[in-house]
Amino acid sequence: MLVLVPTEQEAAPLREAFPALEVIGVGPVEAALRTSEVLRARQPSLILLCGLAGAYPATALSLGDLVLATEEIFGDLGLCFPVPPEFEPPVEFRVSLRGPWLEKIQACLFEEGLEAAYGPLVTVCCTSRDPERARLLGHRYAALAENMEGFAVARAARKAGVPLVELRAVSNLLEKPEAPWDTRKALETLQEALRCLSRVFT
Repeated sequence: MLVLVPTEQEAAPLREAFPALEVIGVGPVEAALRTSEVLRARQPSLILLCGLAGAYPATALSLGDLVLATEEIFGDLGLCFPVPPEFEPPVEFRVSLRGPWLEKIQACLFEEGLEAAYGPLVTVCCTSRDPERARLLGHRYAALAENMEGFAVARAARKAGVPLVELRAVSNLLEKPEAPWDTRKALETLQEALRCLSRVFT
């Protein structure tokens, strides 16, 4: 299993479990380009994308909670907020991540006493600082949280024919944009999760 993370900040505490992980960069463009390069060079049989996420309002998620993506949606492609309810981009903007690997990783975490929320995630080009935008995106796609790389990695993985599982930890609550992020707590949770998975996948 090849582990991908957006930044060196996220990579540092996770290398203990997966020393050969790859940093792919921040945002959809850099993530797509770097992921494609890594897949050509490494030719993995499975990808695990890990990182931080901002939880949408009304999800009941707390700082440090784990989320597993069942789908990735490019949420701000085509029109900026506010988006008309009937608008859909004229290109593909959703990728399903459901499959046996998702279920296996969820089961592995559960057996180790770690629970992960399970649902759609939204990829955006910039973090939602407006709670109304966060509420709109969360409601429109019935999504748990947002990030800046998931859709790009999902498209690159599907093009390469490699299954992808996306596991993130909540670092910030989008309902409270002025509140400080707790990246330390989120990364500690991810570190614990990857330690569990390393016992199965390495």
